[in-house]
Amino acid sequence: MREILVTGTRQLLKALAVCTLLCASTLWGMGRPELLGGLMAGYATGLVWYGVMFGRLWRSADMTVSQAKQQVVVGAILRLLLMGAVFWAAIQVSFGQFLATVAGFGIVYVLGLVFLMLANRKLFRQ
Repeated sequence: MREILVTGTRQLLKALAVCTLLCASTLWGMGRPELLGGLMAGYATGLVWYGVMFGRLWRSADMTVSQAKQQVVVGAILRLLLMGAVFWAAIQVSFGQFLATVAGFGIVYVLGLVFLMLANRKLFRQ
């Protein structure tokens, strides 16, 4: 599991760097570089979201089924509260910042899922 997380995290960060360069150049070309803050807030939210999810899954491996279910439910509630708080703060600034934050979170979320599926596929091929 650790090998999958470390390899997946490295790949995710490399892909995120490429996406950041593309988004930053696009925002700069549009004359809206102030939206990079929202994009970074979305990235941070997505990375924390995955960190909480992986941490709870990791800890639930050594628990009973009922304890693991409780961990999964608590983790889901915490992640939803985090997303709600960050998105609420972004919409208070401006609608553009909100969209940039949602886009940043979406990029991290989709990339994370893709790399998790690829790692899972590689694991079960062996």
